Amino acid sequence: MNNTVVILHNRLPAQPTPDEQDVMDQVYLIHKALEALGYRCQVLDVGNNVYEDLQHVAALKPAFVFNLVESVFGSTGLLHMVPSILGAWKIPYTGVSEEGLYLTTRKVLAKQIMRSHGIATPDWFPVGSTVFLHNHKKYIVKPLSEEGSAGLDEHHVFNPLSPGVQDWLGSFNPNEFFVEEYIEGREFNLSVTGCPNRYNLYPIPEMIFSGYPPDKPRILGYRSKWEEDSFEYTHTFREFGTLDHTPELCTALQETAIACGELFRLSGYFRVDIRMGSNNIPQVLEINGNPCISPDSGFIAAGKQAGYSINQIVAQITAHLN
Repeated sequence: MNNTVVILHNRLPAQPTPDEQDVMDQVYLIHKALEALGYRCQVLDVGNNVYEDLQHVAALKPAFVFNLVESVFGSTGLLHMVPSILGAWKIPYTGVSEEGLYLTTRKVLAKQIMRSHGIATPDWFPVGSTVFLHNHKKYIVKPLSEEGSAGLDEHHVFNPLSPGVQDWLGSFNPNEFFVEEYIEGREFNLSVTGCPNRYNLYPIPEMIFSGYPPDKPRILGYRSKWEEDSFEYTHTFREFGTLDHTPELCTALQETAIACGELFRLSGYFRVDIRMGSNNIPQVLEINGNPCISPDSGFIAAGKQAGYSINQIVAQITAHLN
């Protein structure tokens, strides 16, 4: 039996940004873990000629593909293309399926589906629909499909009463951005492995925004994740154990993450980002299929907090192939 695994990632530009370069840290982690698990690894990438690049994968007849592709043609909204082709060619692959990636990378569609199935998510509307703004609330302009907080920072949070808001909102392309209610409260990231009816939830970290001025929005923007010399990066961190004395809140968060997984039929590994306001109702901000698993990622940190080694985390992911 062929024990070769193709580790597949998106082709990097000549001068990648930190969030683009991060995929190579993931490749290294996966390569090392898979070899420790007894596999032979071949690293390949996907560029603008997706069909031709995937033919190179098919020619190897791998045991499976570890899918680390984070964008296709520079867009996360096309992530489903790679698993779609792999599935059509009967090549097993890790992570969330074509359908799950298609639905969850379309943030507004995902919110509509969640809302229709009783999963709470903040209110939203198109950037041009200022009639929906409430003066006593805050809002945030978010990209429709980008992950990793690309194109997101504190300046996207706004008060409807601020001068020039309508003109400012009109500067955003409605095909690329939408408006979501900004929830003041606690933020949690739930990391999950497994498949429907068999999910394994890792310990839940809370995102701590330390030393933030009262008027500074508490969001996980681009700077907090990628700009190491920024205030946001040095004052934002994850902390485990903050729910130890409130088991009912912990259970509510876990049930919400599982409900998301079941609803979108997610498998392999995924992360659910949740805000909990003063009413203690978990509100889903985003569902991230195949989230970042670089050595310093939140997903790996949560797995280690559960007592797993990196090899064990990777083994859990590869146990549920499409």
